[in-house]
Amino acid sequence: MKKKRKAPPEISAGSMADIAFLLLIFFLVATQISQDKGVRVVLPEYYDGPIGKAVDKNVLNIKINKYDEIMIEGEPSKLEDLKTLIPNFVLNPDKRLDYPTAPHKAIISLQNDVNTSYDAYVYTYSVIQSSYTNMRRDLSKSKFGKDLSELNRTEATEIKKLLPMKVSEADPFES
Repeated sequence: MKKKRKAPPEISAGSMADIAFLLLIFFLVATQISQDKGVRVVLPEYYDGPIGKAVDKNVLNIKINKYDEIMIEGEPSKLEDLKTLIPNFVLNPDKRLDYPTAPHKAIISLQNDVNTSYDAYVYTYSVIQSSYTNMRRDLSKSKFGKDLSELNRTEATEIKKLLPMKVSEADPFES
């Protein structure tokens, strides 16, 4: 009589799926995903008209050098100075002749060195943005008696037309 051959024992693969799933979960939890840094910017509407030249008194020149130092109108400055200078420049409460005559004419020119750190550039841009937000918030309270976040779409559009944020980002320079 012939002996029956036994089939070789099978390896149970049921736990393999569990192990693979646990490894997947481990790598998802243990891996650090880097967050992108940046500044949220709403681009202006496309303009197809003639290119004009801005009057010098309407432009506030801000430059950041390769050492992340700020120069405002060619003078070394600090970001704290920028926080107070922007509202004074845009709104011109003292009616200075070397500042814009109306807020919608004000332009902030931001230029950086090719070796400026990304953090310094983003932080400077965010100071400009927060200055405009604070000015709009103040205008909203005086004009409508409401906070900027409480305005309806029409009112918010009116505030943005009265205080448009015009930032000119010039090509980087090399020092």
